[in-house]
Amino acid sequence: MSVMQLLDLKTGVSFGVFLFILLLTVIQVTPIKLNPWDKILTWLGNHMNADIVKRVDVIEGKLDEHIRDSANERIRKTRADILVFGNECMRGTPHTKEQFDFVLSECDQYEEHMESTNTPNGVAKATIKEIRRLYARNLRDNTFLKEGADGRQEKEERVHG
Repeated sequence: MSVMQLLDLKTGVSFGVFLFILLLTVIQVTPIKLNPWDKILTWLGNHMNADIVKRVDVIEGKLDEHIRDSANERIRKTRADILVFGNECMRGTPHTKEQFDFVLSECDQYEEHMESTNTPNGVAKATIKEIRRLYARNLRDNTFLKEGADGRQEKEERVHG
């Protein structure tokens, strides 16, 4: 191959590459939905970041597992709090209205969770029913535990008009 042929080949390849780049740029700029630079750069980016994407997927899986475990632990703790409070009520331990209000809000959240996950809650359901019954009775009879002026808690006496 002579020098002249190599120069013509080099010039031809250079001109071909130039035309190819010009064609891709024109296609990219025109209002056609064909965007070759986007496709090429996306492909290149996906190949360059494949390891990072795999690591992120692993981390995402671990995070999902941690969130699920945390939610399960929170529900387990809420259920335990409800059962302890209900047990105290059934043993006759008096509670303030604020304590009842707090536990009843936990009962509502617990029941919503159980319904949304279609999970049976047997004992807790019966305990929640009893807590609500005692709350209604205390509300009707005005017998919630009341904090006294000296800092001790005393059972509030029903006030007769």
